[in-house]
Amino acid sequence: MSLDTLTVTNNRISNLSTAILLFVVGFGGRIMLHDYPNFETVMVSIFLASMLLPLNMAFIVTISIIGFSDIYLGYFGTSKIIIFTYSGFLLVSLFSSKFKHHLRGGYNSNTVYKFSASGIIFAGIYDVWTNLGVFLLSYELTIENLILVYILGIPFMIYHLLSSVVTFSLIGFPLYYLFTTKSKNEYKIPSKKESKS
Repeated sequence: MSLDTLTVTNNRISNLSTAILLFVVGFGGRIMLHDYPNFETVMVSIFLASMLLPLNMAFIVTISIIGFSDIYLGYFGTSKIIIFTYSGFLLVSLFSSKFKHHLRGGYNSNTVYKFSASGIIFAGIYDVWTNLGVFLLSYELTIENLILVYILGIPFMIYHLLSSVVTFSLIGFPLYYLFTTKSKNEYKIPSKKESKS
């Protein structure tokens, strides 16, 4: 087996273990926190998957978390709003992946700030999108009803924004640091150029 093949294999194993752990955090957190609406670990898990994994794997983690947890909780296929909830989480995944180079950082307060701000922004995007879904699927399509839907959604949005700050800061940042900090005993696999010199 060549060194390049070994490197690719190790990267795939590392990505797989990261994906599995993030799935467990997202799925398990949603089940355990089910009695606390809008307080969940799904979004932060999706955010981390998009920060740490290739986009295709991040999408798989995203769909797996919400799909399997919906099946477990008996929500899957019970409402058309699922179109907006699933696509809302995929939007979070897409935006996180697109801007991850700007969000990355070291073990410092600036990175915590960026993660907290990301929690607020992504929860806001998700809530605006899913409230639009509620309006389109459940109300007569008038400007008054559109405004009404967003007004009625304000208390839930505020709670979701606050809970996202908590989960992104207290779960997201430590896990990100854990995944991105290299072990002192880690063995670096040399490239072909390094091995020849």
